[in-house]
Amino acid sequence: MRAVGLADLDMAARAVMMVPPADQPVFAERLIAQADVSDRWRKRMGRAHPGGGTGSLYAQASLGAVATSDHAGPAYCAAMSCVLVALAAWRRRTHHPL
Repeated sequence: MRAVGLADLDMAARAVMMVPPADQPVFAERLIAQADVSDRWRKRMGRAHPGGGTGSLYAQASLGAVATSDHAGPAYCAAMSCVLVALAAWRRRTHHPL
């Protein structure tokens, strides 16, 4: 997956907000995994993945519906937490440094 910046985290959290709270951790994990697959495709084929964009978390999250947010609300904070936990777990599994 491409480098993750603040915009990527924001878009991912807003995408996560669109699913029920009980499903958010799995959804966040799936977003990250799909962004990684898209990035690997982009590197191998030399172009964006036809269904997954450029391999950034922002591109992957923006493929679906995203919530608008006040960035301080409890729903946004919970969704951001899911994204950060999923990202840390992905990095541990793939041996990428934080």
